[in-house]
Amino acid sequence: MAGLTMAAGLVLVPAAWAQDVPGVEEADINWRQFEGTTLRFLGGQHPASSALQSVVADFEELTGITVEVEQISWDAYFQKVQLDLSSPDPQYDMFLANGGDFDWLYGPTGSISNIEEFLNDPKLTDLDWYDLDDVDAKVLAAASWDGVPGHPAGTGNAYVVPFMSESYMVAARKDILDKYGLELPETLEDVRDAAKTIHEGENGQMAGFAARGGVGVVNAALINFLINYGGSDLDAGMNSQLATPESVYVHNLLLNEILRPFGPQGWLTMEWTDLRNRAAQGEFGIWYDADWFAVGYEDSAQSRIAGDIVYGNLGSAESKFADYYYFGLAINDNSPRKQAAWLLAQYFSSKPVMLKLAVEQNLLMPTRASVYDAPQFAEKFGAWGNGTWIEAAKANLDQWAKPAFMPADQQGAIKNVWAAGAHQIYEGADPQTVLDGVASEINGLMDRAGYRTAQ
Repeated sequence: MAGLTMAAGLVLVPAAWAQDVPGVEEADINWRQFEGTTLRFLGGQHPASSALQSVVADFEELTGITVEVEQISWDAYFQKVQLDLSSPDPQYDMFLANGGDFDWLYGPTGSISNIEEFLNDPKLTDLDWYDLDDVDAKVLAAASWDGVPGHPAGTGNAYVVPFMSESYMVAARKDILDKYGLELPETLEDVRDAAKTIHEGENGQMAGFAARGGVGVVNAALINFLINYGGSDLDAGMNSQLATPESVYVHNLLLNEILRPFGPQGWLTMEWTDLRNRAAQGEFGIWYDADWFAVGYEDSAQSRIAGDIVYGNLGSAESKFADYYYFGLAINDNSPRKQAAWLLAQYFSSKPVMLKLAVEQNLLMPTRASVYDAPQFAEKFGAWGNGTWIEAAKANLDQWAKPAFMPADQQGAIKNVWAAGAHQIYEGADPQTVLDGVASEINGLMDRAGYRTAQ
């Protein structure tokens, strides 16, 4: 790599980037105050965990802190996190927080640290250099909750500074749209019509439309469309809203009128990795999922459709809302090395490192405005979809993307019940009957937890 800024003999950040954002050497803290410490990080198998591994050597050289990174399957990860956070002698100092499902569960109980204690210590944080105002306020709000049922995200303590976000957009093969004289859909009704045209025009050999299956259909599709069409998951009294007319309409439209007749084979078990890989192989005419999946779609080494995709925002005629998911580094509050762990969390979510990860490692989506505004970012990603990808991404950031779910410490159980109901509808069950049962089961969960009140 040409042209490096050096500080005390250490390679810190490319000089070209240092002209745009302050390098780590400009932070007014002693990066070596915990020299000799060893930190252990546990994450699920994900590009976010891999990204941390990619900068560990630079951090170790800067601080004298050793970092051990462990990635395991998500099922094993959730089990191991629960065990470690309940131990007075924990094995791990830090974890990959995957959205509110993690922070809302472990934050209000005190299992993971409130980051205010680190932010307010000038020995640990240079607030001017770290510049939290540069981090999107909506994603910061998503990572905080006071633990009170019915209170929205953005209340209470903050548990991470998210370094990676995830929102959702629609994508399509441009050659297929052109072949059938179609525009990129903007509403689910548009999707239904276009998916039918593509599926039938390709003699049933191509899925007209794809969205995530498995449990992921809830967080990567249904919640977004539900809100766009006037619905919600829970009201302020923690009563399920999944049996409302708005919800029945969305479930019937997506599952019965689009995915079942015109969607991909194997949809029931098609999780995010499957969708991402199959889309890159050209199996779908139109699809809807995470914004950062474009990294694979636009890589000609792994994609058959690179350079021939158009992107946009999808919802109803009035709204293109998309959930705002995130990843951050959560600190085990029982760890005796919490302060050293904060140095890693701060480093990893700082301006220069986030920019480096985006441009060098393709770690999308950044949570800092300075990264989006950097010329290197536009240079690297601005041509995707002839500019439509970055346009859709910025529309989400500026307008549409917000936390979608009502915070609860039982989000995992709620999503499992909801997804099971969606699968029944897909297989032919009556939507209203199924959703009545789903709502009743979720209300039972909230009753047993003592959360539900009449509205």
